[in-house]
Amino acid sequence: MNKIEFYAGQDLDKAYQDLQINAPCCGEFNGKVLYSTETIDEIYTKVLGVTKREYEERLRKEHEDYTIREFEFKTKIPQLIEDYRKRARSVIPEEYLEYWDEIVPIRLNDLYHGLELDCWLELIAVLNDSTKDELEKLEACRTLFLGQGHSGMSASLVFSGLKRFHPLGEKLVMYIKSLVSE
Repeated sequence: MNKIEFYAGQDLDKAYQDLQINAPCCGEFNGKVLYSTETIDEIYTKVLGVTKREYEERLRKEHEDYTIREFEFKTKIPQLIEDYRKRARSVIPEEYLEYWDEIVPIRLNDLYHGLELDCWLELIAVLNDSTKDELEKLEACRTLFLGQGHSGMSASLVFSGLKRFHPLGEKLVMYIKSLVSE
């Protein structure tokens, strides 16, 4: 039996078509051997554990749920803007509040839905803690930052905001980077 290769990123429908065009044959797809004699539902079940129709229904439902969540979030944005601006008044140093107020709506409408706003407020609250010396603050922030579970992009956003919203922000970013890269 001929063995065919599937290309990276190929979907199951295209893999099935390739099997049919090259029949009789087989090919490995995500660690599963697919045969040209199998039906589309057998292939979907072998690779994904559900038939093609069940898979498409799952995708439709996920898309519907996502659309509802996005709509619900968008309707909350005016209240969230107000809430973040109020919360910042007790955390963000006064000289940075005008810029904070300006970017809150932008951050809420971005990919992370304002996740970095919460991160900044948490970290800056630690930087403001007058009961700790500077090194204790930096170390507490580093631990907190690592616990926030950032990707490269979200870490970059948080670093950028720390530098912008607190006098110790630049020093904190350098501290975190120096210890994370070790």
